[in-house]
Amino acid sequence: MLRFLVIVFLLLVFAYFGAIIYLYATQESKIFNRKWAKEYTPKTAKKIYFKTSDGIKLEGAFTKNGDNLPLVLYFSGNANNVIEFLDKIAPQIKNYNFVGFNYPGYAGSEGKPCEKCILKYALEIYDRYKPDVLIGRSLGTSVASYVASKRGIKKLVLITPFDSIVNIAKNKYPFLPVEKLVKYKFEEYKWIRNVKAPVNVLLVKNDDVIPEKNIENLLKNIPDLNKKIVIYGVKHGNIYEYKDIVKIIQELLE
Repeated sequence: MLRFLVIVFLLLVFAYFGAIIYLYATQESKIFNRKWAKEYTPKTAKKIYFKTSDGIKLEGAFTKNGDNLPLVLYFSGNANNVIEFLDKIAPQIKNYNFVGFNYPGYAGSEGKPCEKCILKYALEIYDRYKPDVLIGRSLGTSVASYVASKRGIKKLVLITPFDSIVNIAKNKYPFLPVEKLVKYKFEEYKWIRNVKAPVNVLLVKNDDVIPEKNIENLLKNIPDLNKKIVIYGVKHGNIYEYKDIVKIIQELLE
């Protein structure tokens, strides 16, 4: 009996440390799921490039809907090519011009993704274009919130936001020391506290990626939650397939 208990104990120990190794080794591909950010050739938007302060060339696009319109800077999700939004959705939102760039290592952007470099380059892009409004989608909501906490903007729009990568990992792996394992924390709930602009939020009911606990934690840390819209019938990954998505984004911008 003792031998059996020892074997069970050893198996549990191996399983525990195996889970730790797995989480640590695979976190980059989960957080920066760039394999889905395929090359995309725009039909309406104009492809442009941004050269960072350390010489990295980022691929992006500009959607011009008119002269002297307010400018929206868009930050995409962790598995998206930003140009696709700028080419398909942005041209339908006629009262704004749009600009955005792929993260390092995504699609046609040089470099390798990391939290520090993404946030650094996001501030550089903001300083170059001086947008009126920031929109973030999924992972991009943390980037947009970070920029908004550091710079003055008129409005911040968050589409399927979360509180932090660490908190999501805690929910998924409650028995693992995730705070020490997760390299890229993206602590949006901390940055959002310093945003002085009104914040509008778009959520999907029963989000299949972001637990409700993490969404609520983010919402309660927003100083000026101006508007919250919840839509049904779509999932986290296909929110832009919602039939009235253009109308809703227009409402969030206005």
